[in-house]
Amino acid sequence: MKIEREKWLDVAKMIGIFLVVYGHSTEGPNSITFIYWFHMPLFFIISGYLFKPVNSINELKFFIKKLTFRLLVPYCTYLVLFSLYNMTIEVIDGTINQSNLSKEVLSLLIGGRFITGVHGVFWYVTCLFITQILFALICLYFKKNSTRLFIVIACYLLAHFETIKLIPQIGKNTFNQISIPWNMDVALLAIFFLGLGFFTKKLIASISNVLGISCITLSIVYMTLYELNKLDYHLSLKYLRYNHLFLDALIPITMTIAVLYLCQKLAKLQFIQPCTIFGKESLTIMYIHIFANAVFSQFFDYGPLLYTLIGLAVPMIAKKFIIESQPTIKPLFIGLNVKRKQHLKVRTA
Repeated sequence: MKIEREKWLDVAKMIGIFLVVYGHSTEGPNSITFIYWFHMPLFFIISGYLFKPVNSINELKFFIKKLTFRLLVPYCTYLVLFSLYNMTIEVIDGTINQSNLSKEVLSLLIGGRFITGVHGVFWYVTCLFITQILFALICLYFKKNSTRLFIVIACYLLAHFETIKLIPQIGKNTFNQISIPWNMDVALLAIFFLGLGFFTKKLIASISNVLGISCITLSIVYMTLYELNKLDYHLSLKYLRYNHLFLDALIPITMTIAVLYLCQKLAKLQFIQPCTIFGKESLTIMYIHIFANAVFSQFFDYGPLLYTLIGLAVPMIAKKFIIESQPTIKPLFIGLNVKRKQHLKVRTA
C-alpha cells in the first residue's frame, strides 16, 4: 500500500510543479486563472496527507529543528545567491544606490509577498514552515480530531476576516501594507488545506470513482461558468486574494480531489513512472525555474511552452551536474538531514 501511495503522490507533485512553472510563464489566459484556483492548495493538502502529529514537547522541538534544516537552509541559500545576482546586474546597469539597496534588504527580511521577481515563489517555503509548526502545536495540545477541526475552521474564518473586513478598511489593493513577515497571515488559510489533507487521509488514499468523476465534472462546470462570465472567481494565496468565504473552500477542494483522482489512475501507467522524478525534485524546480528563465530571457524571447521546458530542465540539470556533484555544498541546496538522538539505557546489575 505504501509503495502505491508514494507513486501517485509523486505523480501529484509532478503535475503540481508543472502547473506552477507554466503558471509563471505568462499572464492573461484563463488557463492560468484555473491553475491558481487549486495548485497551491494541492501542495498544502499533500503536506497534510503526509503530516505525522507530534506527541510531546521533545518531539515538537525535533520536528521544528528538522523543518528548519530541511526548508530554511535551502531557502537562505537560494535567497542569498539570487540576491547577489540581482545586485550584480544592478551594478552592471548602474542602477544600484543606497536607497534601493536598503529597500531590497528590508523586503528580503520580511519575505513573503514582499519579494517578487526571481524570489517570487519563496513565500511558499516560509508559509509551509509556519503552517506545519502551527498544525503540530494544534495536534500536540488538542488530541481530539473534532477540536482540531474546529480550530482549523476558525483559522479559515480569521483568514477571511483579514481579506474581507480588514484589508478593505485599510484601502483597496494595499495588502502589501500589512507588514507581516514570511506570509505568516497566509498560514491561517494554508492550515485549513493542510488540515483537510490530514483529516481525510483515508478518503484521499483511495478516491472512489463516484467522488473522483463527480469532482472532475464539477471542475469542468466551474471553468465553463467562468468562460461564460457567470462566475467571477480568483484565488491567490500569496497576495491575499481570497475573499469568497464559500468558494475559497469549495473550488480548490473539488479541483484538488479531481487532480488527485487522476493521479491515482495515472500512477498505474508504466510510461508515467520516469516522469515522476520531476515530482521528487519539485522543491528544486520551484526555487530555480523563475531564475533560469530570467537569465535566458535576456538573450532571446520565447513563449509559455519554452518557458515551461526551461523551467523544468535547467533545475534538473543543475541538480544533477552541479549540486549532486559537490557533496560539500549539496546540503545547502537540498537541506540537511537531522537524526534524532538515541538515548541508550544502561542496565545496572
